[in-house]
Amino acid sequence: MGVTDKAIALSQIALSVLFFGGYFSVVILFLLGHSSVPSELRDIFSGLIGLLSAGGLMILQFWFSRSRPSGGSNA
Repeated sequence: MGVTDKAIALSQIALSVLFFGGYFSVVILFLLGHSSVPSELRDIFSGLIGLLSAGGLMILQFWFSRSRPSGGSNA
């Protein structure tokens, strides 16, 4: 028994939502001042946010570059 296309699609959607939910939660917490980063760890935090932002861009690129079957001749 293989994994169905629906199960794959649901897992991809769930992982994307989980990633972006966590990413924006962290960013909002820091922007609102509910969390702070010690001054000696600011460079590491900046690198981590940059890495997470690149991951978000890769997820968006995945969703927007998927080939979909053409339903008509809307070019």
